[in-house]
Amino acid sequence: MCTVSFVPVGDKTIITSNRDEKIVRPAALLPQKIETSNGLLYYPVDAKAGGTWFIANDRGDVGVLLNGAYEKHVPKESYRQSRGSILPALFTADNPLEGLSDFNFEGIENCTLVLFVEGELNECIWDGTNATLTKLDETKRYIWSSVTLYNKEMIAARRQWFKEFITENPDPSQEEMIHFHTNTGKGNDSFGLKMNRDNAMLTVSITSIAVSDEASHLQYIDCLHDKNTIHTIENKVTSKQYE
Repeated sequence: MCTVSFVPVGDKTIITSNRDEKIVRPAALLPQKIETSNGLLYYPVDAKAGGTWFIANDRGDVGVLLNGAYEKHVPKESYRQSRGSILPALFTADNPLEGLSDFNFEGIENCTLVLFVEGELNECIWDGTNATLTKLDETKRYIWSSVTLYNKEMIAARRQWFKEFITENPDPSQEEMIHFHTNTGKGNDSFGLKMNRDNAMLTVSITSIAVSDEASHLQYIDCLHDKNTIHTIENKVTSKQYE
């Protein structure tokens, strides 16, 4: 939920997310398969709030959440509901983007959503007052870093690492993207991609999915307990499924 990359490669799209969290927060549950009226959902479950930061369905759609919006904010004492509730709500709708238009963000902490739906990429930023949806170019490569943990200089350095990696690896595999998220900036505990600030705030998991027309390959790495799971999600359709 704190570092996300989006990399289209040939007939696949690889989306990878590092979750940076306080060590005192209970460990998340491994990715669960959830049956809904609109198909299957797969996502790891936050053990404290019950939501998630990474979700995929059996239609080739993926959603990822990052904490924060445009700049670091001062959190309120309490909120109406957890940010982790957003993605399950959107992905149980007939169409996640339609669900977004009906979603009530009031009383939810600032966040950024990366939504890959029907083969198109969108970014939604909720700044505590307004939710802004922006269509992005799904043929390009992107990296996001949460503004709640990384300042402008750190984010710029991470973007440069990403640019150098893509230059050296123009067509990376999913395993190479996981390696990038695991090893880039190694030794830099403050803002390396797999970070560790005094064993209090650190990268607790890495989630990656490679989406193609036929299937999605989901990998979840529990960095604290050395538990890895893999799901192959066969897609129900291979075209514009919501038309």
